[in-house]
Amino acid sequence: MILALSISACGSQNSSGNSGAAATAAPTASGQASDAPAAKAPVKISYLTFRVGTHASAKLEEEQIKQFNAKYGKEVEVVVEEIPSDSAYEDKLKILAVSGDVPDVVMGKNGINDILIKGNLVTPFNDYLDKDPEWKAAVGEAAIAANTRDGKVWSISDQKQNIGYFYNKEMFEQAGIKPAQTWDEFMSNNEKLKAAGFVPLALMTGENAWTTNLILAALVGTNGDAGNKFMNTLHPTDFNTPEMIQALNMMKTMLEKYTTKDALGAGYANAANAFSQNKAAMIANGPWMIGDFSDPTKSSAGFDKKVGVAAYPNNSLISTYEVGYMIGAKTPETRDAAEKFIRFKTGIEGQTIALEYGNVMPVSDKIQPSDVLKQKYPLFVESIKLAQQTQVHYQSFDSIVYPNITDAWKSLYPKLVFGQSTAEEIAKELTKIAAKHK
Repeated sequence: MILALSISACGSQNSSGNSGAAATAAPTASGQASDAPAAKAPVKISYLTFRVGTHASAKLEEEQIKQFNAKYGKEVEVVVEEIPSDSAYEDKLKILAVSGDVPDVVMGKNGINDILIKGNLVTPFNDYLDKDPEWKAAVGEAAIAANTRDGKVWSISDQKQNIGYFYNKEMFEQAGIKPAQTWDEFMSNNEKLKAAGFVPLALMTGENAWTTNLILAALVGTNGDAGNKFMNTLHPTDFNTPEMIQALNMMKTMLEKYTTKDALGAGYANAANAFSQNKAAMIANGPWMIGDFSDPTKSSAGFDKKVGVAAYPNNSLISTYEVGYMIGAKTPETRDAAEKFIRFKTGIEGQTIALEYGNVMPVSDKIQPSDVLKQKYPLFVESIKLAQQTQVHYQSFDSIVYPNITDAWKSLYPKLVFGQSTAEEIAKELTKIAAKHK
């Protein structure tokens, strides 16, 4: 008994002697707190995206977020809100900008960047880029310069936009035509396609009049040095030019005679469907659309074999950089987290994902399409060659005009087509609208 009591006493003393260290170094069975630092919760950032559902870039968006989460999910939690369309996204961002409550990560497309910069709602990337030379090199000087204002880099581009037009090779063959080398030939092709029983062009004037304005940009951008200079000028204020008026008159003819019946007021989905379902012979758009041509939910069976890609007349192409992503976060912690997400999407990894999953041309020349992609989408390889061969380049209207101009097309084109305004009057109205930008 004496021996047992002695051992018990020693055990009690040892236990009490370690209670100040060991007992707090690890959680006990009773759930006492530990001295080990608790795992830090990931920083939450908000992100709105229109690249969802049937959008041409939905797959690349999903894969980028998936791979980012796998790599950085313990540090950053991306709270995604899906917006059903480009126009709905733009409308919501404009509303949020008024209240100053923009998401932590913003795609600055179609004038959103101007609104956020003017409202002092975003943070420039200069310091972030300087701290990461590898990322800076992956984006490239040209893409950075395209999104720099007064020395500040407000957004980071995630893609090059080299845009010509796609055409239905079977329809062209039956009409006895080839892609036009001049605008006179282009208009002649429209007439021959119509005579052969085809609708020549998949146009639309709703939303931002995207497919229509790509052709309008090509008309202006190939009309001499003055027209090319206009289409390479950020925020033009005077639309009263011979090149603009001539282009509007030609666009009026195309909308009156050579497009689908629903073109006036139609959205992008209408135009894309018209081309992919063999209802129109041509659509102006970029290579991100190529995946749709072999997608059975969007195109008729074997449609991808019927599609060719062409430059605009005068050996020209729309060539610009997407505006890309902006930091709308308000605290240092969320700004850093937003930058990390944007750095992933626009760095080598993100660009590679966008190329392989969305047929998006990377901003870095170091990234080349894989053999699998080349075999799956030979039309994409043709698009790359086309971009390398063209000699005349200019930007799209969406990339150069003020946001209120982008909003105005949907109301101006019907006036032009229905004879309520002449091309000269539309040009004057555009000039007045630009002057109202604040």
